[in-house]
Amino acid sequence: MTLDTSALLYLLGFGSWALFLLFALVAGRGLQVVSGRRRADAFPPYHYEPAEFLSRLSRAYQNTLELLGVVIVIAGAAMAVGNDLAGRLLPWILAARIGQSLIHLIGVNHWLVQIRFAFLLVQMVLLAWLALDTFPALCDLLKP
Repeated sequence: MTLDTSALLYLLGFGSWALFLLFALVAGRGLQVVSGRRRADAFPPYHYEPAEFLSRLSRAYQNTLELLGVVIVIAGAAMAVGNDLAGRLLPWILAARIGQSLIHLIGVNHWLVQIRFAFLLVQMVLLAWLALDTFPALCDLLKP
Protein backbone atom coordinates (compact mmCIF):
# COMPACT_ATOMS: atom_id res chain seq x y z
CA MET A 1 0.00 0.00 0.00
CA THR A 2 1.46 3.35 -1.03
CA LEU A 3 0.46 6.72 0.29
CA ASP A 4 -1.07 9.03 -2.30
CA THR A 5 0.93 12.23 -1.91
CA SER A 6 -1.40 14.20 -4.18
CA ALA A 7 -4.30 13.37 -1.84
CA LEU A 8 -2.20 14.57 1.10
CA LEU A 9 -1.39 17.76 -0.77
CA TYR A 10 -5.07 18.57 -1.34
CA LEU A 11 -5.95 17.62 2.22
CA LEU A 12 -3.26 20.04 3.37
CA GLY A 13 -4.73 22.58 0.92
CA PHE A 14 -8.14 22.30 2.57
CA GLY A 15 -6.65 22.95 6.00
CA SER A 16 -4.50 25.75 4.60
CA TRP A 17 -7.57 27.40 3.09
CA ALA A 18 -9.18 27.40 6.55
CA LEU A 19 -5.99 28.91 8.00
CA PHE A 20 -5.91 31.58 5.27
CA LEU A 21 -9.50 32.58 6.06
CA LEU A 22 -8.62 32.73 9.76
CA PHE A 23 -5.60 34.97 9.11
CA ALA A 24 -7.77 37.25 6.95
CA LEU A 25 -10.44 37.39 9.66
CA VAL A 26 -7.93 38.16 12.42
CA ALA A 27 -6.25 40.81 10.26
CA GLY A 28 -9.57 42.46 9.40
CA ARG A 29 -10.77 42.50 12.98
CA GLY A 30 -7.36 43.59 14.23
CA LEU A 31 -7.33 46.56 11.85
CA GLN A 32 -10.76 47.64 13.04
CA VAL A 33 -9.67 47.46 16.68
CA VAL A 34 -6.31 49.20 16.14
CA SER A 35 -7.95 51.96 14.09
CA GLY A 36 -10.51 52.54 16.83
CA ARG A 37 -13.51 51.76 14.62
CA ARG A 38 -14.59 48.86 16.86
CA ARG A 39 -13.81 47.59 20.30
CA ALA A 40 -12.11 44.23 20.73
CA ASP A 41 -15.25 42.80 22.33
CA ALA A 42 -17.54 44.07 19.55
CA PHE A 43 -17.43 40.84 17.52
CA PRO A 44 -20.13 38.58 18.98
CA PRO A 45 -19.65 34.97 17.86
CA TYR A 46 -23.21 34.34 16.69
CA HIS A 47 -24.00 37.71 15.16
CA TYR A 48 -24.38 37.58 11.38
CA GLU A 49 -24.79 40.76 9.37
CA PRO A 50 -24.63 39.86 5.65
CA ALA A 51 -23.91 43.46 4.65
CA GLU A 52 -20.62 43.40 6.59
CA PHE A 53 -17.65 41.83 4.81
CA LEU A 54 -16.06 40.64 8.07
CA SER A 55 -19.30 38.95 9.05
CA ARG A 56 -19.38 37.08 5.74
CA LEU A 57 -15.69 36.22 6.14
CA SER A 58 -16.43 34.81 9.58
CA ARG A 59 -19.22 32.64 8.16
CA ALA A 60 -17.00 31.46 5.29
CA TYR A 61 -14.36 30.44 7.84
CA GLN A 62 -16.93 28.71 10.07
CA ASN A 63 -18.43 26.87 7.07
CA THR A 64 -14.95 25.65 6.12
CA LEU A 65 -14.33 24.38 9.65
CA GLU A 66 -17.70 22.62 9.71
CA LEU A 67 -16.65 20.39 6.83
CA LEU A 68 -12.94 20.09 7.64
CA GLY A 69 -13.41 17.26 10.14
CA VAL A 70 -15.53 15.27 7.70
CA VAL A 71 -12.93 15.75 4.96
CA ILE A 72 -10.10 14.65 7.28
CA VAL A 73 -11.90 11.50 8.41
CA ILE A 74 -13.10 10.36 4.98
CA ALA A 75 -9.93 11.29 3.08
CA GLY A 76 -7.75 9.91 5.87
CA ALA A 77 -9.58 6.58 5.84
CA ALA A 78 -9.37 6.44 2.05
CA MET A 79 -5.64 7.14 2.10
CA ALA A 80 -5.08 4.63 4.92
CA VAL A 81 -6.52 1.80 2.81
CA GLY A 82 -4.77 2.99 -0.35
CA ASN A 83 -7.88 4.19 -2.17
CA ASP A 84 -6.48 6.24 -5.05
CA LEU A 85 -9.89 7.82 -5.66
CA ALA A 86 -8.97 10.27 -2.88
CA GLY A 87 -6.26 11.79 -5.06
CA ARG A 88 -8.73 12.26 -7.91
CA LEU A 89 -11.62 13.69 -5.87
CA LEU A 90 -9.86 15.89 -3.32
CA PRO A 91 -8.79 18.52 -5.90
CA TRP A 92 -12.45 18.97 -6.87
CA ILE A 93 -13.55 19.01 -3.23
CA LEU A 94 -10.99 21.72 -2.46
CA ALA A 95 -11.93 23.72 -5.57
CA ALA A 96 -15.61 23.57 -4.60
CA ARG A 97 -14.75 24.69 -1.05
CA ILE A 98 -12.74 27.66 -2.29
CA GLY A 99 -15.55 28.52 -4.71
CA GLN A 100 -18.11 28.36 -1.91
CA SER A 101 -15.98 30.61 0.30
CA LEU A 102 -15.37 33.16 -2.45
CA ILE A 103 -19.08 33.37 -3.25
CA HIS A 104 -19.70 33.89 0.46
CA LEU A 105 -17.26 36.81 0.44
CA ILE A 106 -18.81 38.43 -2.64
CA GLY A 107 -22.13 39.01 -0.95
CA VAL A 108 -25.55 37.61 -0.19
CA ASN A 109 -28.55 37.48 -2.48
CA HIS A 110 -30.83 34.75 -3.78
CA TRP A 111 -28.58 33.69 -6.67
CA LEU A 112 -25.36 33.84 -4.71
CA VAL A 113 -26.87 31.62 -2.01
CA GLN A 114 -27.98 29.15 -4.70
CA ILE A 115 -24.47 29.07 -6.19
CA ARG A 116 -22.94 28.66 -2.75
CA PHE A 117 -25.28 25.75 -2.06
CA ALA A 118 -24.31 24.14 -5.37
CA PHE A 119 -20.64 24.27 -4.33
CA LEU A 120 -21.55 22.68 -0.98
CA LEU A 121 -23.56 19.98 -2.73
CA VAL A 122 -20.57 19.13 -4.94
CA GLN A 123 -18.43 18.66 -1.83
CA MET A 124 -21.06 16.50 -0.13
CA VAL A 125 -21.59 14.25 -3.15
CA LEU A 126 -17.86 13.77 -3.76
CA LEU A 127 -17.20 13.02 -0.09
CA ALA A 128 -20.09 10.53 -0.01
CA TRP A 129 -18.69 8.87 -3.15
CA LEU A 130 -15.25 8.62 -1.57
CA ALA A 131 -16.69 7.23 1.69
CA LEU A 132 -18.77 4.61 -0.13
CA ASP A 133 -15.82 3.64 -2.30
CA THR A 134 -13.57 3.29 0.77
CA PHE A 135 -15.99 1.29 2.91
CA PRO A 136 -15.46 -2.15 1.26
CA ALA A 137 -11.68 -1.89 1.69
CA LEU A 138 -12.15 -1.05 5.36
CA CYS A 139 -14.45 -4.05 5.76
CA ASP A 140 -11.80 -6.28 4.16
CA LEU A 141 -9.35 -5.18 6.85
CA LEU A 142 -11.74 -6.49 9.52
CA LYS A 143 -11.85 -10.01 8.06
CA PRO A 144 -9.77 -12.57 9.97
